[in-house]
Amino acid sequence: MSTETGNRPAGTSDTASRKVFAPSGRPGAAILGAVIGIALLVLCGVAVRDLVLEAGWIDGDPWLGHAAHWSSETAWTSWMWAAAIACIVIGLALLVASMKPRRATHLRLTDHDVLWTRRVDVARRCSAAAQAVAGVDHATTVVTRRKAKCTVIARDSVDRDRVHTVVDEVIGDVESPNRAVVRFSTRNAGDRR
Repeated sequence: MSTETGNRPAGTSDTASRKVFAPSGRPGAAILGAVIGIALLVLCGVAVRDLVLEAGWIDGDPWLGHAAHWSSETAWTSWMWAAAIACIVIGLALLVASMKPRRATHLRLTDHDVLWTRRVDVARRCSAAAQAVAGVDHATTVVTRRKAKCTVIARDSVDRDRVHTVVDEVIGDVESPNRAVVRFSTRNAGDRR
């Protein structure tokens, strides 16, 4: 069956009934959320200890009971303003971190709805494509959000336009980055390393 879906060939679109999101990194609040979760687990452990103490299985003083009694008898002092302001600032920071969008970890392929690749893989493909051109001795590529920077070590006889073309073809396979920068470092045919 060779029907077209928009501009994309059949078989390259998503088959799920709902939207598939691009791969992304962990949320900004994940680490702090894990720390808060561990602190709450410790508090649960203290509550279980006080419950076991109340059942008479162990001897000792209830920790949560003493903490509640101490906090109810404590009068407002000036240092508590700093603690209250710090709690507000931490709460606002957590709110901002929870709403911050996740960092994209993959790049979408232009001809496919549900295929992604990593930036490092695009960089490897750019380097391999450049090294396949006659006269290129070595190529290194770094892919960022805005551009792909390819550094090519080549002989004087290299076809620079061909190197630009093959790197642009690789970059054209992904939705971003939008441009490729190719820098050349030439060496004479007699130079060997």
